[in-house]
Amino acid sequence: MTSIFLSKFVKTLKTLSEEELRFFGQWLNSPWCNSNKNLISLFEKLKVYYPLFEDSKLTKEKLFNKILPNGKYSNRRLNNLLSEAYLTLERFLVFQNLAKDEALQNDLRSKEFQNRHIDDWFLRDTNKLIEKLEAKPIKEWEDHLDLLRFNRRIHGHPFQDQRMKPGAQMIIKMSDQLDILFLLEKAAIINEMIFRNRLLKNENHEVQPKLKKWLSSCEGVSHPSINFYKRRFAYTEENFLNEYFKLKYDFIEQFEQLNQKEKKAHLLSLLNDTTQLFRARLVDATASLPLYKLGIKSKILFNRGKLTSATFASVVTTSNTKKDFEFSDHFIENYIQYVDESEQEDVHVWALAHTAYRKENLKECIDLLLSTNFKSRRFQIMSKFLTCQVYFDLYLEEASYQIYLFNYFDSYEKWVLREKIGSEIYKVGFLRFIQKCRSLAKYYSDIDFNPEKVKRLLEEEKNVQGAQWLSKRIDKVIKLRT
Repeated sequence: MTSIFLSKFVKTLKTLSEEELRFFGQWLNSPWCNSNKNLISLFEKLKVYYPLFEDSKLTKEKLFNKILPNGKYSNRRLNNLLSEAYLTLERFLVFQNLAKDEALQNDLRSKEFQNRHIDDWFLRDTNKLIEKLEAKPIKEWEDHLDLLRFNRRIHGHPFQDQRMKPGAQMIIKMSDQLDILFLLEKAAIINEMIFRNRLLKNENHEVQPKLKKWLSSCEGVSHPSINFYKRRFAYTEENFLNEYFKLKYDFIEQFEQLNQKEKKAHLLSLLNDTTQLFRARLVDATASLPLYKLGIKSKILFNRGKLTSATFASVVTTSNTKKDFEFSDHFIENYIQYVDESEQEDVHVWALAHTAYRKENLKECIDLLLSTNFKSRRFQIMSKFLTCQVYFDLYLEEASYQIYLFNYFDSYEKWVLREKIGSEIYKVGFLRFIQKCRSLAKYYSDIDFNPEKVKRLLEEEKNVQGAQWLSKRIDKVIKLRT
């Protein structure tokens, strides 16, 4: 890629939507926004390459000659022009943000009235803003901050009549908003520390002293999100499972009482709880389905309008495990468009194959898997894992699949040993899965079948992928043979 397309100006241009690109052109053509006509010419010559901005033949000298056909080429002059264009684009983006942010406009207007000593307008507008914010039934984090700032701004005004009103209501309001802001943000930080302690071996945050201070500060404060945090922080090893189910139920029931930020924080925390309980074999994958449905419907699980391939696969897996195929089919058909284009084909085929497997259409599933060359490493891993499961189930139905199954065990095992698929612990989990599957398949074909031996197959096994699936196949094998 030519160095022109690596400039800060072009890199930022690439992030603009078509509408924003058009508005930026109008911005450059406005004398109030730009007085350098060469910037207009630079933009016009570069925008033809939008959105990819690729052309190996476009050199700096060629671009310079297009902009200034009568000028002598100067690398320094072109670089200065690109720098000025970037600074102009920065100002445009700030203006765009301001034009969309009503709260920021209100804040700036209030501040301007105060700074210009237009006191009656300042008090009138700021009090109206406070009343409007206080009337909102569900306040965003920024609303609490604005209420604190607006009340503080009036309280700090040179006229004493505002400060000296009986009852000191303004001070009380400021204190309440400050408490809520502190408690919500501190709880989010403590929650993150607990999660990192649980997930990452090398981190051990001192949570208890912070939690003790936070709980002490909570006394007398009533807020749905703070109440959820209190219950979460009261988890113990003994009550974890019961409290998880209660908290999940109440969260879904009170979901609309939370602001967007708190909805996301508690939804993701509950999904993390589900994963931990699933790994401990205390719940199955379906426990997270109501949370996923809520996250999809509310768009909380979307990131910049996109669904990650991991989230998409988790939703499909959970829904299919629940045998909610109506939701699975609807989700796959309507939401595959929100997955990044580079992974769409892999995700789509895998989702269709997984759904076919759970519907017990085994041959349809294996045909989809074997006819697709999965490109992303994630779906190579997942498709091979699913292929192994399908071959195993086909073998239980038809003995003729035995050779396919054992050949696949060998090729799958070699692939896992050869490829980089994550940490050593992660890799061992797949190897143990293959080994346990192979042992179970051999036990199934033994002439002297020993059910007690089969039952002990997963004893003390802590690192094996698909543990719940294996457990169900153990039961099925015993049932078929006895």
